[in-house]
Amino acid sequence: MCPDELIKMRTFLSLELSKSVRNKLSAHAEMISRYDNLQQIRWIPDENYHLTLAFLGDVEYVLMSSLKLELEKILSYKKSVPFRFSEITPFPFSDTPKFIAAMLEQSDELMKLQHNIVKCIRDFGLTLERRHFAPHVTLGRLKSRNRKSLTFQPKQILLEGLYKQIVIFQSELTPKGAVYTSTGEISLM
Repeated sequence: MCPDELIKMRTFLSLELSKSVRNKLSAHAEMISRYDNLQQIRWIPDENYHLTLAFLGDVEYVLMSSLKLELEKILSYKKSVPFRFSEITPFPFSDTPKFIAAMLEQSDELMKLQHNIVKCIRDFGLTLERRHFAPHVTLGRLKSRNRKSLTFQPKQILLEGLYKQIVIFQSELTPKGAVYTSTGEISLM
């Protein structure tokens, strides 16, 4: 066995946003940032925008390669998934939100895709956190000292398109934020 196969990667699966959609979301974030006079929000670079379908945590490289093959099998019949962003808002919806997020409408196609992926991962023997799937794209993170004093009002938007690809990302945490590296893609026809 190659030593690289034992290396674990902090991994998640996401739907990839097109450059055009990332640019439009970034333009909204930039406009909102002009009103962030107290600098309560650390804005994320648009190349890091994604919709997480499942966070796997630390997974061995060889296991992730096998899981990718299994996901390709179960998703081979899946078509592109339509999406619609409806608003940009503090998230989660509580007294102390952690993010500013672009929220997506929960279409049947998106919810079924996420459910099928999670089921495949669990059937494969990996454990995932049990949490409600709230489709969103994080645009900014609230600085911890400002979470209760945020004065951000939700902003209605309308942005539609198609997800055509699932990306397997490795996430490396750094002092300047997370660095995401694609380690594989699964096309949706």
